[in-house]
Amino acid sequence: MSVVLQAKGLTRDYAVKRGVFTKQAIVHALADVSFDLESGKTLAVVGESGSGKSTLARLITMIETPTAGALTINGVDLSTASAADRKALRREVQIVFQNPYGSLNPRQTIGDALEEPLIVNTSLSRADRQKAVAEMMRRVGLRPEFADRYPHMFSGGQRQRIAIARALMLRPKILVLDEPVSALDVSIRAQVLNLLAELQQEFGLAYLFISHDLSVVRHIADRVMVIYLGHAVEVASRDVLFANPQHPYTRALLSATPVADPHHKKERIVLQGEMPSPFNPPSGCAFHPRCPLAMRECSERAPELEEKQSRLVACFAAK
Repeated sequence: MSVVLQAKGLTRDYAVKRGVFTKQAIVHALADVSFDLESGKTLAVVGESGSGKSTLARLITMIETPTAGALTINGVDLSTASAADRKALRREVQIVFQNPYGSLNPRQTIGDALEEPLIVNTSLSRADRQKAVAEMMRRVGLRPEFADRYPHMFSGGQRQRIAIARALMLRPKILVLDEPVSALDVSIRAQVLNLLAELQQEFGLAYLFISHDLSVVRHIADRVMVIYLGHAVEVASRDVLFANPQHPYTRALLSATPVADPHHKKERIVLQGEMPSPFNPPSGCAFHPRCPLAMRECSERAPELEEKQSRLVACFAAK
């Protein structure tokens, strides 16, 4: 497998006005996040709301630029890439959003929505574009004769299939999936996840799968990165992380995941307090105000990601 994306020290800060007579505040949305993404593999990014998952998605899809750090796609460093190179790379990275209805134009037929990327980015004839649309609709499980219908005429699961089809029209190498099944019924989730797995195998796609649902992550991910308040706190293969989580935050997340076994008993870890404000993050380890294992050192300096027990973990308590 080849590495199609490298992120090194990605950081994103936002300047926010808080009033006419006050200084701008800085929101630290993402802090020094690094990872590699391989073709045909899935990296899942998990964490609570406000942890920085969607900010990371916007950086990877080039919607926003990082405040610091380097992002390399197909060997091209975006910080030094020309406008032409960046335009070409945008074809290689596509995104599927959480709400399929909100991401589709209600006044545009499905056929037009799928054809639009080809009109903008290719020189294909109308006949070839329509043929490509019909082929992709079949591939995601939709009947081509539905191309003249509008989004409101489809179910939620069908609309997400349409969104996936649109993202694949330019045959990208990287797909960012931002909570792609959280808005769907449980019975439909498995169908969409199986479709994503089939498409990944067929096209050799690299997935960045953003989710707060660890039961879904366990089904689809190859590697998992847990982030808290913009910081990566644990990175491991799926099996290693689920079998023996090391960071207290990871343990708390896993303890909240339901298990379909009435005889299975596990400790429920309830975190105290709320996630700190990104306007004023705590000193040292960002998690220490809520951590049951916190020690004095945790409030004084931030732990670095270190390899411990076959994974990277940022925690002084991990051995």
